[in-house]
Amino acid sequence: MSEATADKEKSRLRPFTGWALEAARELERRSTVPVVSSLFSASDLRRGAAFLALAAWCAPRSRRCTVLAGVSDEEFATWLFIEDPSEIAEVLDRRRRDPSALARFGHEPLARPEQYQNPFL
Repeated sequence: MSEATADKEKSRLRPFTGWALEAARELERRSTVPVVSSLFSASDLRRGAAFLALAAWCAPRSRRCTVLAGVSDEEFATWLFIEDPSEIAEVLDRRRRDPSALARFGHEPLARPEQYQNPFL
């Protein structure tokens, strides 16, 4: 890989922090799927769906997590990257299924995972 190509690749990486990074790291550890690096380079739409899904994964007592019951960590992590992002949102929260609205969540995760359930928190 040339130096220019490597620089261009690095410029596409979009790190994130906080609860979402911690959740992505934990999911990666449990599943051995490269969640963190995949999200660093994913589109806003994919990241928005993944942050929504990670928020549900972090809150096991939430209503949405019943959808995830019986799904292994590896299946969940893989689902984040093979399923259509709008479909992920549809499964987890019908209010978030609009691709353009979902993509707005992809730049940075909300401050707390609970905010994906109630944006006024």
